[in-house]
Amino acid sequence: MLAAPHMLAGAAIGKLSRRCWLAVIAAFASHFLLDIIPHLDSHGLFGVKGGGPTRGEAVSAVVDTVVGVAFVLAFVARQPGRRRMIAAAFAAVVLDLLDNVPPWGQWFDAWKGTAWLSLFHHSIQHNVPRAQWPLGFATQLAVVALAAWVLLARRERKG
Repeated sequence: MLAAPHMLAGAAIGKLSRRCWLAVIAAFASHFLLDIIPHLDSHGLFGVKGGGPTRGEAVSAVVDTVVGVAFVLAFVARQPGRRRMIAAAFAAVVLDLLDNVPPWGQWFDAWKGTAWLSLFHHSIQHNVPRAQWPLGFATQLAVVALAAWVLLARRERKG
């Protein structure tokens, strides 16, 4: 899944949770749940099977990340709990940052302490082929729409 949907889902989890530690753990866990959903990511669009990151893959990943950060910051601005929402947004995407960004991505894949997590992370991915891009993007748009709805909804005031 692209970074922006992960970040927005994490921020939404942060808004729904009252405890930062719980929001961070739940947002990190959400990464795995979202990766199980059929999706198309930067590697599926521009990558080469079995090869390192291509220029198109790297550019699209950077643009995706910048857009995700911009949306999260815009949605959480002036909201109570914005630090919790930002921490949860980061927790929701940190696995992709550790697992896919050179040069530490290769270390994360190879070190015994984290290789199991990288292997599990890649094994649950449900990347669809480029030909199925409508499905690959529709699932992510649904995640973005739901997260945006949560982030823009007003919280009920107590008493």
